[in-house]
Amino acid sequence: MICVPIIGPSVSKAQEQIASASAVADILELRLDLIDTPDLNILLDSANLPVIVTNRSKLDGGQFKGPDEDRLKSLREALKAGADYVDIEVSTPREHLQPFLEEGDPARIILSYHDFSHTPEDFTPLYEAMCEMPGDIIKIVTYARDLGDNLKMFELLQRAKREKQKLIGLCMGDLGEISRILSPLFGGFLTFGSLESGQESAPGQIPAKTLKDIYRINTARSDFKIYGVIGNPVSKSQGYLVHNRAFQEKGSSDIYVSFLVDNVEKFFTRFKDFFNGLSVTMPAKEQIMPLLDRIDETAGKIGAVNTVVKEGSDWVGYNTDCSGAISALEACTTLKDKNVLILGSGGTAKAIGFGVKEKGARLTVTYKHNKERGESLAKELDCELIHAQDAGTRAIDVLINCSPVGMSPKVTESPFPARDFKKGMVVFDSVYNPLETRLLREAKSAGCTVIPGSELFINQAARQFELWTGQPAPIDIMREVLMEKLQG
Repeated sequence: MICVPIIGPSVSKAQEQIASASAVADILELRLDLIDTPDLNILLDSANLPVIVTNRSKLDGGQFKGPDEDRLKSLREALKAGADYVDIEVSTPREHLQPFLEEGDPARIILSYHDFSHTPEDFTPLYEAMCEMPGDIIKIVTYARDLGDNLKMFELLQRAKREKQKLIGLCMGDLGEISRILSPLFGGFLTFGSLESGQESAPGQIPAKTLKDIYRINTARSDFKIYGVIGNPVSKSQGYLVHNRAFQEKGSSDIYVSFLVDNVEKFFTRFKDFFNGLSVTMPAKEQIMPLLDRIDETAGKIGAVNTVVKEGSDWVGYNTDCSGAISALEACTTLKDKNVLILGSGGTAKAIGFGVKEKGARLTVTYKHNKERGESLAKELDCELIHAQDAGTRAIDVLINCSPVGMSPKVTESPFPARDFKKGMVVFDSVYNPLETRLLREAKSAGCTVIPGSELFINQAARQFELWTGQPAPIDIMREVLMEKLQG
């Protein structure tokens, strides 16, 4: 289930939120501590979904400032008024907590624990103590300081499922986001999703619409595999959109999430039994390689892996950036004997340059600030190197931008002077956000054939899907969902 917190700040605003939430929520949480002078009867009458009433104290991350007697009085009134559940913190002083639990209906009580500072090494003492207390549902929410904290929470959820104990188990913060997506799949009673971005009631909450429509967390799954992207940052990656939509199109229960990873070796060691395949973004494309059992020949020559696949008992690394770019280029032009100039000398330039060379093109790469890196790339690709400012002086059939110039938010920049475009050139920008960069706009105006970076992204993602699943990728659907995101 998806629970949407109603956070006010006024009764009228809360009513608007209740009305909007009905499209994405299965259950609502009325956060009385965040609503100014809340009227329970009005709010409960406004709801057409089950309701949890919460009045969180400042000690537990809420805003209620009065005495515990008044806070518990509001929860008693909520039960009398017909609330489906009330949430009471286990940190409530015993002289108030015990009478409340003894007189209340256990089936309507959520007994909650929050830790906004960390996640304990062992949940066992806390979980077992809470199981001994009255209350049908236990809620344990902690702050993730390490991605591995999510694994502890998933283990707890699986134990509760075996013991038929209803449990809401989540990790807060950026590193805890995967728990908000996956906890219901591991047996969690519900997860919380904000009505929209900016209306979170706790750090790390994901919009409920995303949980429902993209991650499909309410879809019944008897079995599923987990895939994801690793890197830092990963917040801008659109992989979760295209891959989850592809799984849905294929009728698959599998799911794709984002792993914010600083230490690749630590992550891979701890999580390799948890996932079935990975997309790999910077800076992990080279760091992942020594951890794998085998490296595909192309990825080995490029020296970077952007896809990890479980093949039998082996973890195998591939590079689909190369094939994705070549597919996009060959849809517009042949490459043999063409003059190809690549702007940039990083990992993307290396992957695409390798593919271009294999197709028989005459390749030149550029550098702007780091001549040493440019010289290293030119040596590896056995091609010419020039400074970026001299790019416009060359005879160019195909121009490929592999630099980040023009990427959002610096959308007014271009890596190539508009005066140097020639009609008939093919111009390919690896940047896909924005969809149409300044480079592509100016190239199109000059009569060039342009290829947006979205084609590279979609082609490489489709190849990843095929490597993971052994099925043809629904590439048109994947392209459609990416276009919808980038256009609006």
